[in-house]
Amino acid sequence: MTYPPHPAVTCDTILCEGRPVTIERFAPRGKDAPATATVILLHDAEGPGPDRPVRAEAAALAEAGFAVLLPHYLERTGEARVGFSGISRHFGAWRDALEIVRAQVPGPAALVGRSLGGALALALAARAPEAIAALVLRSAFLPPELGSGPSAGPLALPPVLALHGARDALVGRRHPEDLHRRMAEAGGSCRVHLYEDQGHAFDPRTDADAVARGIAFLKRGFGPI
Repeated sequence: MTYPPHPAVTCDTILCEGRPVTIERFAPRGKDAPATATVILLHDAEGPGPDRPVRAEAAALAEAGFAVLLPHYLERTGEARVGFSGISRHFGAWRDALEIVRAQVPGPAALVGRSLGGALALALAARAPEAIAALVLRSAFLPPELGSGPSAGPLALPPVLALHGARDALVGRRHPEDLHRRMAEAGGSCRVHLYEDQGHAFDPRTDADAVARGIAFLKRGFGPI
């Protein structure tokens, strides 16, 4: 389906290594922007097109009172969508572009990421944990720069909610489980919610439940909204 446009969306462009990257801004409903918590929403490898559920998530976050930034980070490498080889080749360039986006937020922001976007959120938070208030991850993999497996050590990150399908054949459940273990070893807080009947992409009902869980988690993390 094609999702209707949010009634209060503006766009601007930043330059990343000479390439323009679009940022959509979803205004919070009934809030003063300077006093409103900001969420940077990171789409998956399919991009932020009009038929992507990330657009409904952006609207729901704005309706809940958050200022939402939806950066089209694939533009940094001239992509509309990307496959596995492109992810390994361009991950660092997208991460660096998103650091520029994150630096535009005056206070700590939350990161919400789907799949590839979740891995980028983890990479950003590991580099500047003081600038990130919380993370909500959907079907996210641990990026190689953070290490993985039983030998990987403690990982100090802001509070995390990891939402994952137990039947995910692309990103196995060991990723959120490893994240939980490593954050616990560092004294951090990582909540993992497994959807037993879901794979990598959630069905619409589960997607809506994941959005609602993410909003509730962020409201607790940011305090009263």
